Amino acid sequence: MSGAPARSVVMLIQSFYPAIGGAEKQALELSRSLVSRGLRVTVLTRQPGGLPAEEDMDGARVMRLRVFGPRAADSALFMLKSFFWLLARRAEYDTVHVHLASSHALAALLAGKITGKRTLVKLADGKEQNEITLSRRTALGRLKLLFFRLTKPRLMVLNSEVRDWLGRQPGFSREQLILFRNGVDTLRYAPPLYNEKLSAKARLGFDNSQLFLFVGRLDPKKRIKEFLELWAEIVSESGAAPRARLVIVGAGPEEEPVRAAAASLGLAGSVTLAGAQRDLLPYYQAADVFVLPSIAEGLSNSMLEAMACGLAVLASRVGGARDAITPGVNGSLFDPLNRGEIKDCLRLFLADRGLAVRLGEGARRTAVEKYSMARVTDDLLRIYEGGA
Repeated sequence: MSGAPARSVVMLIQSFYPAIGGAEKQALELSRSLVSRGLRVTVLTRQPGGLPAEEDMDGARVMRLRVFGPRAADSALFMLKSFFWLLARRAEYDTVHVHLASSHALAALLAGKITGKRTLVKLADGKEQNEITLSRRTALGRLKLLFFRLTKPRLMVLNSEVRDWLGRQPGFSREQLILFRNGVDTLRYAPPLYNEKLSAKARLGFDNSQLFLFVGRLDPKKRIKEFLELWAEIVSESGAAPRARLVIVGAGPEEEPVRAAAASLGLAGSVTLAGAQRDLLPYYQAADVFVLPSIAEGLSNSMLEAMACGLAVLASRVGGARDAITPGVNGSLFDPLNRGEIKDCLRLFLADRGLAVRLGEGARRTAVEKYSMARVTDDLLRIYEGGA
């Protein structure tokens, strides 16, 4: 298959829309974009209760495999069913694009060895949290890594930090690692006009406050609770409230600790916990600065959406943010464990509101030039043609 253009692709993923995680969102948007280029796209995924076994979704065929039982049994059954599906339907596709290197990736790689179909596996997250690192902690995970070393799959990684780190690990080589990017719909996610931004702020009840926005899953690696502590110090020393507000959109295991921290720190006047939201565009349109204080990231979809909407970025110097953000051009970077550095970055934005506007313009340019879904799809088609 090496060098042949892709004509039909199977997107293999454990869960798919209407689930709205980062991997699910990228799989949906990539499927739509590939269909628009004339490819036949089949999404192979689990069948949650209430969803049909097969449906058309914006031109992509979604095939859902029924699984059941405890988590381990569920994963094993999905792996086996995926393997036999790929063997039985080998005439219907030429490429398998696996989202996340979990057990279903083993099914795709083994089927690829038997059928000769090109197979690629996309890793997620930063080096401390990705599937390779986590697999080293369990016996089954180590067996999976042994299989990876034997089959030497082509792995798509989301940032140079992971590529450089993984290329130095035993059993992996730089040759099998492909630097890839998440994409964003830069037509849907676009900067509002000035009066539209004011209206967006008013609709959310923030008047003309300077809005710092976090969007994402609330778990410990995002360090939102720690960021709240710094925000409280900034508010106390500068009297920033109510002219500046921090808006946190998302849910997850840290949601209650974050709410408790906001209450105990007396931040009701300057912090809004909006919970999970299906439509994020109103928040991007109202905000001025996007905040991402994680200690580990692959390439945040929310950050790219915010950049496309013209938001300056204030992010940890890790993962995909380190590749996407150029300080002084489209945002600011900081050491996520350096409290003083984070506070200095916040002070700069609070002292000069025009800074967010200038850096937001740079962020929009970066999103269009490097991360638009059209550009990412071009790159993906070239990766598909690179061989098995």
